[in-house]
Parts: sequence; C-alpha cells; structure tokens
Amino acid sequence: MRVLVISDIHANLAAFEAALQETQADRDAVVCLGDLVGYGPAPRECIALASEQCAVVLGGNHDQAAAGIIDLSSFADHARRALEWTLPQLTPEDIVCLAKLSLQAEYQGLLLSHGSPEDPLWGYIFSESDAETAFAWNEFTCCFFGHTHLASYFIQTGDDRDKIAYEAGYGNADQVIETSRLHARFLLNPGSVGFPRNQADAPHGRNCRRAVARYALFDTETGLWQFKRLEYDMRETAQRMRRLGLW
Repeated sequence: MRVLVISDIHANLAAFEAALQETQADRDAVVCLGDLVGYGPAPRECIALASEQCAVVLGGNHDQAAAGIIDLSSFADHARRALEWTLPQLTPEDIVCLAKLSLQAEYQGLLLSHGSPEDPLWGYIFSESDAETAFAWNEFTCCFFGHTHLASYFIQTGDDRDKIAYEAGYGNADQVIETSRLHARFLLNPGSVGFPRNQADAPHGRNCRRAVARYALFDTETGLWQFKRLEYDMRETAQRMRRLGLW
C-alpha cells in the first residue's frame, strides 16, 4: 500500500489540495501528522478536508491550542496572533474535532507522532542528539513525525549498544530511505505541506507563484520512503493572509 504522509498543513488549503491532487494516482491512503490549523487563512476547510481524506489525523500543538486544551501564552508572538484570529473562525464542531485528535497513533506497524515520540506535543528533533533521546524512549522500529517543518531523517544502526551509530540528514526531493534494513531504526519527517522552514522552500513574497509543499510517500510492502517536493501557486493564499494580518 502506498501512503501519502503529510504534516503541518497549518490552514494552507492551496498547499494541501496541491499535494492531494499531485499524488492522486500514486497513493492508497493518507496520514496527517498534525497541526491542521495555525498561520494560514483556511482552518475550517483544512479540518474538513483532512477528516474526509485521511485514514489517520493526529493533533498538534496548534490544534490543541485552537481546541482550548493548552494556553496561547505558550506560543511565540506570530503563532499566537494567528491562533487568536483562528479561534473565532471555528465552529463548535470544529473545536470538538480538534480536541479529539491524538498526538500519537499506530498505523500499519508504524508509530506516528506529531513531535518527538517522548514528547509529541512540544518535542523537536533537529539533531542526532535529539534523535538519540527519541530512540531511547521506547523500542519502535520506525516513527513518522512532524512539528519541525523540516524534511529530515534520523537512522540508528547496530544491534548492540557498543556498536550503535547514528545517521542524520535533510530530506532532499525524491531521496529514498530503505526502512527494511536489518538492525536499523528510523525517525522520518516529511516536512511541512503548508509552511516549510528551510531557506530554499520557505514561502515569502517573491516566490508565492511557485511556493513549495513538502510531503513523503511510503510503501508499506517494500518499506521505501520517498521525500517529495511540489511547487504550487500560493498567491491567493498569501494575499488573504496579508489582508487578514496573518503575514
């Protein structure tokens, strides 16, 4: 089965729809690793589309804030302002939907987590040291996670504590990771569909005509994970964000 793995949509409907359309012929299922809302101008539409299209939808820290589970004071100024705009846009049904989303789930023998497995709400994995802490949390073999907005991979190899080694890197477009390797464990981040944070892909005023969405495709039979990069037109979304004071 081919699975589209997406994360951190953040109310960017144009990016979400572009990824779904691009992969329509290449996928059998969709999983979302959290943060449907925040930053972007279409929270309700993204909640509805994720509910319709995804086999699994995790919650993220922005989703929990929008649902009133955690306080907005936990967020940086820009993120907090976006959430303050988002809250009155949501219906009671939207809030119930967000409140029900788990931060972690198991799917097809995989661990899905919004943030780091040991702290799925706030835990970031940026470095080998972060990954080592996450691998020590439990005995998962393969975990898909989001939260950082950076396509990345962290691999632990070795079957003995004296021989354990770590490999880490940025997920370049079309790069393939073989998760069927013996004596190896994996932490894989597809990057953000809505708002990638690496310098080359992050949206800004000059590149909105060819903005970038990041995601991944995973084959459950072969164990092959492929990082993907898609260009799409974000101009209308960016204009709405500027009008609303979100950008």
